[in-house]
Amino acid sequence: MRPPALGQSWTYQKLNVYNGEVVAIEREVLASLRPRIVIERSTQAGLPLAQEHHLQWGQLLREPHWDFTHNYVDAVPLWPQDLVVGASSHIRTDYRVDDFSYPFWIQVRTVAKRWEKVTLQLGESNALHVERLIGLQHQDFTRKSTIRWEHLWLVPDIGRWVARQLSGEYSTSGRRHGGREDHFRWELTAFS
Repeated sequence: MRPPALGQSWTYQKLNVYNGEVVAIEREVLASLRPRIVIERSTQAGLPLAQEHHLQWGQLLREPHWDFTHNYVDAVPLWPQDLVVGASSHIRTDYRVDDFSYPFWIQVRTVAKRWEKVTLQLGESNALHVERLIGLQHQDFTRKSTIRWEHLWLVPDIGRWVARQLSGEYSTSGRRHGGREDHFRWELTAFS
């Protein structure tokens, strides 16, 4: 795995999977290695987005890609420590969202599924397909349960994921049916 280094950057196009539209171009720059690994994020227009923090590379302490930024009590694996098919981890911890002090529970199961060829604008890469199944208590108290699925395609030579797809569904109190969460996909368009 390419180690994190100051100044590394990744540019992604963010797609709405429901209709295929590009909803944003996001740039991520590795800004700090200690005491945490910090990735500063911004839009194409230069507007700041929430930061991403890692305790160690691939061990998230702050996750900004969901509807609300998660600040984890214990580091949550984004990918397995061992980059081999079948490697897995399971964690249950708490998280908080920005500007809200109440803790919510979350559990994440991470599994390295298989090596796959991924074709993007940058060309073809051999990537490890990592699947994450997430169950959590959402800050919206009308939700009885929230389940999320995440797929990411990690390329060790790039040191980061080249594609990432998020989706989820939930059930609500007092209603027969719940709903679906946003379904987004990020695809790498440039890196350094």
